[in-house]
Amino acid sequence: QLQDRLYGWAEGIESNAVAVHIHNLRRKLGDDWIETVRGMGYRLGALNEPR
Repeated sequence: QLQDRLYGWAEGIESNAVAVHIHNLRRKLGDDWIETVRGMGYRLGALNEPR
């Protein structure tokens, strides 16, 4: 959804801007706070917390 809002449906632009920001957040917060959910996006919160 973030990429669709940033670049629109009709745009042929592909960017790794979201991935770069997630990488920087993981570096600052630690790997346990942002989970990659394949095919969906990202989930925030400590990974050892119950869902």
